[in-house]
Amino acid sequence: MKSKIYLKEKATHGTALIPIAIHHLSYEEGIDNFFYLHWHYEFEFVFVEEGAMVYTIEDKEYCIMAGEGLFIHSNKLHSARSLNGMKCEACVVLFHPNLFDNNNQGATYSKFIYPILNGEMEFKIHFKCEEKWQQEVMNIIREMDDFKYESFSENELLLKSKLFQVWHLCYKNSITVTSQGRKNRNYKLERMEPVLDYIHKNYKEEISLINLANILPMSEGQFCHSFKDVMNISPIAYVIRYRILQSCTLLTETDWKIADIARNVGFNNISYFNREFIKAIGCSPSKYRTET
Repeated sequence: MKSKIYLKEKATHGTALIPIAIHHLSYEEGIDNFFYLHWHYEFEFVFVEEGAMVYTIEDKEYCIMAGEGLFIHSNKLHSARSLNGMKCEACVVLFHPNLFDNNNQGATYSKFIYPILNGEMEFKIHFKCEEKWQQEVMNIIREMDDFKYESFSENELLLKSKLFQVWHLCYKNSITVTSQGRKNRNYKLERMEPVLDYIHKNYKEEISLINLANILPMSEGQFCHSFKDVMNISPIAYVIRYRILQSCTLLTETDWKIADIARNVGFNNISYFNREFIKAIGCSPSKYRTET
């Protein structure tokens, strides 16, 4: 998605020598959105100390209660909001993949980082108290929260050792995606490419489910199941999300009226566009334009 680049977080996390950032989030009761839809190259671990947070990662929602945690993969679109306006305290630790090996061809990177980045292995996303190793991960993240006001350079070895512990626990308990599984997914994705190409070229026009299903061709029910299996989102929801991301480009690159932008990306109803934009991005189009 070309427009995804406009949702890249502009903040710098850490330094080239110590690519780590620790943030303590504290939100009073009644605050709705914590942060808008964005992505970054860094991996991210979250531990909720009090209250609850609802994270959206790509198109899946995770309700993280107090005492639970979350892993957010590199380059994944994500946003966070409160659960029913509850007060919330949380610790967020971000770190670049290069933390483990500045040489991307090195043995450590090749064995422990690259398989995660390219989808050969998958980490647990939602950490609960059900297993001891998940509790250990959350305890370490909670411990790292104490370093937020300390000198990272003076505690460099300790910080890195804690993240190595976290990665070790996640890696040890990761799921290996079989070569056959990857082949099947690649085949399914290749099969969907004509549909995705059609959406990307015609998103400004009216697109119906039957139009998309006929491209392969499949029945509407079979097509919906196959599309969601590959993209983790329904076909129509994907169309809407793609239109919203295109609108982000126009909001940041033009001075067009928001109503004109909505029509340009395929929305005939400005109210509907506003609702879908807020749902996807986490703020109104006008606020997105002024704050990005």
